[in-house]
Amino acid sequence: MKKIFITGISGTGKTTIAEELNKRGIYSIDVDYYEFGLCSWKNKETKEKAHFEYGIGREFLENHGWYCDIEKLKKLIDVNKDVVVVGLLENQNEFLNLFDKIFLLQCREKTFFERIDNRTTNGFGKDYSEKEHILSFYKKFEEDLIKKGAIPINVEESLESVVSNIISKI
Repeated sequence: MKKIFITGISGTGKTTIAEELNKRGIYSIDVDYYEFGLCSWKNKETKEKAHFEYGIGREFLENHGWYCDIEKLKKLIDVNKDVVVVGLLENQNEFLNLFDKIFLLQCREKTFFERIDNRTTNGFGKDYSEKEHILSFYKKFEEDLIKKGAIPINVEESLESVVSNIISKI
């Protein structure tokens, strides 16, 4: 195995896939829930840390992003010979080169919004302003990642099928 990064917009199943990979003995980290302060909201211009609350509004989301501490990430993946990291980060283009493969989770808008509306572990995307924000960037985000060599993964299928597909491509 290698160092793998899995990304996709909210509602594509990053957290669920990380949990399933861990159940199958593949060490996986979800940056949203990693316990050592790996990520934080920051102002896009000043890089000052900011406080996020669900439903805070589109203006906040346009001016702030969810950033990864790249030095902490480097240390984390250097310690682990084989690791899968999942997340969606404002600065991920700055660290994609740390990974051997990048997977892009994709599904229809209807699917990711249904998943967001029904999930109980993460409130992001439930507010209308957050949905608008997701719609404002996701198509370009996906196109750019595919141009950079990300492997698209259709997550419209069963979890079993999706995870088996990812494992076969690792």
